[in-house]
Amino acid sequence: SFLIFLCGLVVTDFMGLLVTASVIIPYHFTKFAWTKVDPGCHLCNFLGFSMVFFGQCPLLLGATMAGERFLGINRPFSRSTSISKRRAWAMVGLVWSFSCLLGLLPVLGLGRYTLQFPGSWCFLTLLPDTGDIVFCLLFALLGILSVLLSFVLNTISVVTLCRVYHDRESVQRRRDSEVEMMVQLVGIMIIATICWMPLLV
Repeated sequence: SFLIFLCGLVVTDFMGLLVTASVIIPYHFTKFAWTKVDPGCHLCNFLGFSMVFFGQCPLLLGATMAGERFLGINRPFSRSTSISKRRAWAMVGLVWSFSCLLGLLPVLGLGRYTLQFPGSWCFLTLLPDTGDIVFCLLFALLGILSVLLSFVLNTISVVTLCRVYHDRESVQRRRDSEVEMMVQLVGIMIIATICWMPLLV
């Protein structure tokens, strides 16, 4: 199941780069005027939605992966040895659906997407309107909680692995696999924290 979550994360990040770059790169080459190209703000809303969706998904998937590893390492007998592939993909789909709903909130009336400096991208609006404030807080708090949850669960899992790593040799191979997954997960968490915490705070 960890590999399915990892696959979901890789696909999400790749699609995020592809979708956002398809708007931002042409702008840098042509320097088009947004008001002429997009008078109805449809392109701006699409880009803002993409930024929120592809920004929140990796954080939520990272927290989901941390939760899966936490249960696998700290509560191995409280669940089956692994989550089924169908259930793991369903969880990835749930994260995608939730992030999609979050990204659609400004289109549905809560908050707004506006053009951001230097005029090449759109994101949530940081203006003193109640809807904008609520949406900004929702986006930021979800992201911060995801990063904090990942940090706590990963820390507990790493400490647990360190405590039991030198125990019986018969389970050494399984522990090596757990350590490898934890190293990957901690790396993902560090990158997500460095990239997103400045925007969330």
